[in-house]
Amino acid sequence: MTLRVLLLLPLFAVLVACSRSEGLGESAGGVNVGDVPAAEWQPLPPAPAVSTEVQAARDRILGPEATDPATVKLWWYGVSSFIASAGGHLFLFDAWESVGLQEDYVPIGREELVAIQPEAILIGHGHFDHAADAGYVAGHTGAALVAGQTVCNTARERAAQLGAMAAFPCVVLGSRESPGPGALQQLRLWRDLPPLRVLQHIHSAVDPSDLLTGGLPLIFVPQVLSFLEHLNTDPREIAGFVQSLTDDGLLGQPEGGTWAYHLRVGDFSLLWHDSTGPIGDEEPQGPAVQAALDGFPGCVDVQVGAIVGFGMVTSGLRDSTLYVASAHPQLFLPSHHDAWAPVLGGGAAAYETQWRNALASLENPPELDYLRDPEDYMKPRVFRVDDPRWKVPMPGSSCAG
Repeated sequence: MTLRVLLLLPLFAVLVACSRSEGLGESAGGVNVGDVPAAEWQPLPPAPAVSTEVQAARDRILGPEATDPATVKLWWYGVSSFIASAGGHLFLFDAWESVGLQEDYVPIGREELVAIQPEAILIGHGHFDHAADAGYVAGHTGAALVAGQTVCNTARERAAQLGAMAAFPCVVLGSRESPGPGALQQLRLWRDLPPLRVLQHIHSAVDPSDLLTGGLPLIFVPQVLSFLEHLNTDPREIAGFVQSLTDDGLLGQPEGGTWAYHLRVGDFSLLWHDSTGPIGDEEPQGPAVQAALDGFPGCVDVQVGAIVGFGMVTSGLRDSTLYVASAHPQLFLPSHHDAWAPVLGGGAAAYETQWRNALASLENPPELDYLRDPEDYMKPRVFRVDDPRWKVPMPGSSCAG
């Protein structure tokens, strides 16, 4: 080996490290490095064996047999964030410890998310209350991040700021403009599970013109006591929260896009989304999103979706109800309705009556499992994939056609 080669080796190592930390790598030779377009993603292997320490953390935080492959399980930990297991794999939907004006309202935080070592993090959109801890968790665990391009960028920056330097790949789904609302992508995230279907849809939005066509704001009594009982006085937490407020744009459609995930395991299918935007027939992309919600392979057995958003200011629960009417689930679980922010996050009790009435107005209303805060935080929802009920299509769905 020449002297020149010996001198260049350290520089080569630095360049490789920088390309990983900046997300400039590519998928090659079956290995996912840096940012990888969804179409080029190499599926992750079957669920790896975990250390005794990680298994103990999973048992303590999630209970025994959290990754039983015969079940799909969900643990809600605030806003639209869920720990999930399916086919023996453990992963996250969204990643944010609910902090800001409050602390310890949710029984776990980002440290526990790291301790259980999720294999992947699926982000619905990049606003702070959904993705602010994606970099922290991925940067400490190496978990694969699935998100829009700007979310990948922010996560890498946040991980570096916090000293979380584990290399993690990011599956890039697109951006606000690409591929566009109503578009479906197929993503084989794991080698031993069927592909995910990823739908780009529309974030919730305030439209004052709704008030001119009969729209009404949602009237509710917000919960405020929880913020006084769990007041956040940690200056570091408050500073981190303030820093994250403008992630992917505080208001409006996120730069990194808005994504819904549909997964199947055996006879069971799950649809999760963390926002509900205007998708009526009068909206340019509304019919396409409606058709996609009703067109998932095997339809939707369980839908977990946001019921509170900006749209409630001018159109009440119209948009979130239309998501359910379009997807035709057998069972619905609400999210994004807990007391995570004063007034806007009114607490589950503030919306329950209105939401029950909204679902009852549907031609084929689903069964409702109404999650309530704080008692339902980290209380597992367990679905057996071979339950005979999943073989019966929901009336009104394309599977029943």
